[in-house]
Amino acid sequence: MRALHRSVGGVLTLVARGAILIAGLAMVAMVLVVAWGVFGRFVLNDTPAWAEASALLLLGWVILGAAAAGVREGFHMGFDTLREVLPAPLARLFQVLSDLAVTLFGMAMAWYGADLALEVWDATLPTLGLPGTVEYLPLALGGLLIALFGLERLLSHAVTGHAPAGMPEHTLLTDA
Repeated sequence: MRALHRSVGGVLTLVARGAILIAGLAMVAMVLVVAWGVFGRFVLNDTPAWAEASALLLLGWVILGAAAAGVREGFHMGFDTLREVLPAPLARLFQVLSDLAVTLFGMAMAWYGADLALEVWDATLPTLGLPGTVEYLPLALGGLLIALFGLERLLSHAVTGHAPAGMPEHTLLTDA
């Protein structure tokens, strides 16, 4: 069981790095798109129609990629404040329950995000000319990553009895 835990952790480390890389690239692209939109509006007096829609689309990739990596690192989404004031055995139980709730939330996000993406496959985004699916793809993929990272945390609780190694246990006091 420990070997499975280590190999899953290694693979998901690469997945988390990929999610952060994509979120970072989307952030840079979003800044460039917004800058071009502002330049077009105030300097050229001709706002590009695609700028706002593109920026919103990129924002989805930024938010959901970073949120998923935050779940893996243990500093995003949870019941930290309540857990910090409880006695150790109850705090541990709430940590596991928090990770379970986040995992279920990620599964629901992935399921319903994929359902939305499939529903609008044949629609076209008017200003971008892309299929409507691209609007909901970050939701589905971000939910999938949140669920995977939540499952990793639950596996770590089952194997080691605590949060995954290298991830802060007391996130209230860290800036990770």
